[in-house]
Amino acid sequence: MQFADVIGHTELKTRLLTTASEGRVSHAQLFLGPEGSGALPMALAYAQYLVCSQPSAFDSCGTCSSCVKSAKLVHPDISYSFPVAPKEKLSQPKSVDFITQFRLAVQQQPYLNYHDWVQALEIENKQGLINIHEARNIIQRLSLKSVEGSFRVILLWYPEKMNVEAANCLLKILEEPEEKTVFLLVAENDESIPLTILSRTQLVKVNRLSDTDMFNGLSRLTDIDPKVARSVALRANGNYRLALHLLEEEDPDADDALLFLEWMRACLKLNVVKLQQMSEQMAAIGRERQKAFFEFSLSIVRECLMINYGDERLVRIEGKDKDNFIRFAPFIQQRNAEAFIRELNNAHYHVERNANFKILFMDLSFRIFHLLNAK
Repeated sequence: MQFADVIGHTELKTRLLTTASEGRVSHAQLFLGPEGSGALPMALAYAQYLVCSQPSAFDSCGTCSSCVKSAKLVHPDISYSFPVAPKEKLSQPKSVDFITQFRLAVQQQPYLNYHDWVQALEIENKQGLINIHEARNIIQRLSLKSVEGSFRVILLWYPEKMNVEAANCLLKILEEPEEKTVFLLVAENDESIPLTILSRTQLVKVNRLSDTDMFNGLSRLTDIDPKVARSVALRANGNYRLALHLLEEEDPDADDALLFLEWMRACLKLNVVKLQQMSEQMAAIGRERQKAFFEFSLSIVRECLMINYGDERLVRIEGKDKDNFIRFAPFIQQRNAEAFIRELNNAHYHVERNANFKILFMDLSFRIFHLLNAK
């Protein structure tokens, strides 16, 4: 993958290119970014640049033997480590046992998350881990000389899933690797990474995508209506993975803004019949779409706070929807905004873990009734 293939993050790309061209490549870097921000694609592009035999000031060449192999995730000097779990006759699983599945999953969708990976491995009922066997295998791989004489790169995806034994095993080599050996850790949540590992890495922050970068990224896709692309970009809130899921499930007649306002009116009046109808309707749209709706609802709370207390120029809603939410905004105040956010986040969390949506939605609606009518 080249930097040109990574959506947005122009400033970060420039910084990474500069450090590489000036020979200031840190031996252990943590690419930290929320889901869908592009932390993994950015690390893949950086790894390819480091081993490219003809790099320019702006990107890897994309055509040399090293780039061709890097793009296919088969370069001998780039190793990949990621969460795995015991399966069939593999009682001590390592990343090399699942490298074919990893290559296929990443090439199909480089913005994938942990849930996508677990599904690709077909281990939904198990916990994927980076274990002691994987750590020892990493050390073994690094004991071999570079095949092509360039950097040796270990790209470690989801270090949050590393257990204590593995972390302790990797400490020394992570702190004092051989010359021209680079660890690229790619994570979403630094709070879950073992502190001993975290303290030995240099942070590379990958922020959420801007609305403009998201729109431009979606516009690269074929046969997409610019109006749909703009709507999805706003609803995805910087998460390109979510944006792609929204496009897959996009219903021309669906309107999250109207659905949200309809829901709030039913909650405000505690219209139980209407809420039951809505719970039936939303239970049928699928988990990804349900999560997207709650994420959209969270973004609306932010917009309402901006309308009430911030600068209206920072409001991201446009047109008729903006007028509707200006009228709704007085119901979101300092007294209830924090609780609103907490309840929506909890709902999102439980949807992700396969809660009964109808029960979840009705319980959440009753809680919102109290928040909307709080004095």
